Amino acid sequence: MAIVILVVTAFVVFAMAAVTIGRETHRLDAVSPAPALELVDAVDWIAERLPESVSARITYEDVRDLVTWHLQMLDAEGVRQESPEMDDLVIIEDQGTIAALVKRAAQQNRDINEDQVRAVLDGELAYLRAIGAVGPLADPEREL
Repeated sequence: MAIVILVVTAFVVFAMAAVTIGRETHRLDAVSPAPALELVDAVDWIAERLPESVSARITYEDVRDLVTWHLQMLDAEGVRQESPEMDDLVIIEDQGTIAALVKRAAQQNRDINEDQVRAVLDGELAYLRAIGAVGPLADPEREL
């Protein structure tokens, strides 16, 4: 009799565990993991895809710093990485961003020009698309 109770108890525990694990597996499978920018991976990915005319003039350190500075600017503009949902629309002006990054590089005595910054930012956007962090560009003609 004790063996029967032990077997039934083991079966009930196993069934409860299987149901719980199955339910959680299904729930996690239905939700895509939030993509995250890993700086080292991003820098490598971007630097490897830069046009030859740019990669011959800037270093991996330059790419890392430009990406870091740009992310700091995005954070200052209110683009949050904690939540994929935004309550307010944030528009980042390209030319102002490029000028600010060129200025910051100059303050660090780095010889980085607009074309090089633009290439790194294009690479950063391509990286973010590749990891699924951003979607297609918004239609500029669409009314808000």
